Amino acid sequence: MNPLFISKTVEQTSKKPPLRMVAMAAGAATILALASTSCATTRGFGQDVEKVGDEIQTHATH
Repeated sequence: MNPLFISKTVEQTSKKPPLRMVAMAAGAATILALASTSCATTRGFGQDVEKVGDEIQTHATH
């Protein structure tokens, strides 16, 4: 067997994932985390706005 072929095979199997793939995975995880928490925040914000609107209507009619 050729020693150069063996060393290339070992090098090829021990390569790290490309930085671009790691960055894309980290970005996707960040977006997923922000999207999952924003649903509750948006719902809470909508409820707050609704309460303010109810208070305005209550004070406007009295």
